[in-house]
Amino acid sequence: MRMGLKVTFVYPDFFQYDEEHYLPEGRIYLGIGYLSAYLKREGHRTSLVHLVRPVGREELLERVRAEAPDVLAFSSTTHMFPHVRKWVGWIKEDMDIFTICGGAHPTLDPEGALRDAPLDAVCLGEGEEALAELCAALEEGKDPTGIRSLWFRVEGEVRRNPVRPLVEDLDSLPFPDRDIFDPACFCPQQHERGTLMASRGCPYSCTYCSNHAQRSIYPNKRKYVRFRSVDNVMREIAQIVAADAEGRLRYIRFDDDILTLHPEWFRELTSRYRREVNLPFICNSRVNVLDEETVKAFAEAGCSVICMGIESGNQELRRKVLGRHMSDGDIVRAFRLCRKYGIKTVSTNMTGLPDEDLPALLDTVKINARARPDCLQVSTYHPYPNTRLYAYCQRKGYLTGRHVDTIFDGRSALDVPAFRDPAYAYAKEKFYPLAELYSRLFEAGLPGEVAARWLDLVFLSGRIPWRWRHRLLSRLVDWADRHSRFEWIYY
Repeated sequence: MRMGLKVTFVYPDFFQYDEEHYLPEGRIYLGIGYLSAYLKREGHRTSLVHLVRPVGREELLERVRAEAPDVLAFSSTTHMFPHVRKWVGWIKEDMDIFTICGGAHPTLDPEGALRDAPLDAVCLGEGEEALAELCAALEEGKDPTGIRSLWFRVEGEVRRNPVRPLVEDLDSLPFPDRDIFDPACFCPQQHERGTLMASRGCPYSCTYCSNHAQRSIYPNKRKYVRFRSVDNVMREIAQIVAADAEGRLRYIRFDDDILTLHPEWFRELTSRYRREVNLPFICNSRVNVLDEETVKAFAEAGCSVICMGIESGNQELRRKVLGRHMSDGDIVRAFRLCRKYGIKTVSTNMTGLPDEDLPALLDTVKINARARPDCLQVSTYHPYPNTRLYAYCQRKGYLTGRHVDTIFDGRSALDVPAFRDPAYAYAKEKFYPLAELYSRLFEAGLPGEVAARWLDLVFLSGRIPWRWRHRLLSRLVDWADRHSRFEWIYY
């Protein structure tokens, strides 16, 4: 009886701040779920080493030995790749196992991934078909080095194969294998959410995001954005709900970039969701695709939270540097529409952007104060290889080569002169209470607008020593911090 190969996935799922401090994530990663389900359908066996904390050499080796895999498959972002590089080195010193890495980082920088880590292969882009073909070749003792979408290390040289076309019929893929994940590794919120994706791909080309770089590798790149049938999506939701034996599931999370790109499909989804699912859902969207009819449909279907990117409140930076073509009016209107229909909102924002100075950072604070999302998410921009903004940072001489594990601890991989301004650093650190402070002022009408301009002057005045300005600002910010109305929404 055919046993198939044993593929063990290794997934780093934590942020490490320094040698002693880390933050576990503990989420289901759908990419590995899809790969595992596809391999199982092809007759192979799978397991997962889900790392929610840093591991030492002996612990990792012991866990891999216990799985006894034929193939060890890593999935990695750019942030996590230094960990993967170290782990692959440990494994290659001790074992003779075929190692491959997929995910965002090797897709963006396959050459660098093979140069920096002793991997046997990397996968570019979607990996279900490529990984299954690799396993079939290894099982049959055939040479795998010509498989499309895979690059191999062959006798010290890199064998580069073309990328296969995207899978256009997403209904042809099995539902993600959620059983491969050990619930003991989950964060508390993961038990409450059922995560799925109804589509793949994003049509926009924001310069900081990897989407435009990932889209460019495929021969059928015009098919990059694909949607599953609504019936297929609803069957997966029903499966998620039925698997909730303990009754801990509280909401469904759509991980898609944008659900509203195809109006007919969206109307069918919201109509069926309203009738068939007795749970609220959360999703992502984009401010310039939300009109009142769409927001109303979301609300009637049971949408409780929408997450939307602001990224920068400075219009010139947003359009010319980030490639996000939306106005301040679009932003404020979308968040207020959601509030009108009882949908809570999360805004995502980036600080530490190339060419960002203190006035631009304050623009981001102030657009949040006017839009008034329920929750703010503030990150520090990180340059991802082979994206347009990475190339821009390279031309401007901003890149430092510093490694940062996470975009959420304030550290930057860039060296921009404005970042050294103590007022800039203070505004970045106090983003949340400053947004509350400006929001209170804007709500006070004309007198508040005048006071907000005075607050701008306190921040931006070069004539007043920073220590004096800091003393005054700290009192105002401390008050705003104590009276903040923002909440933290897990989504």
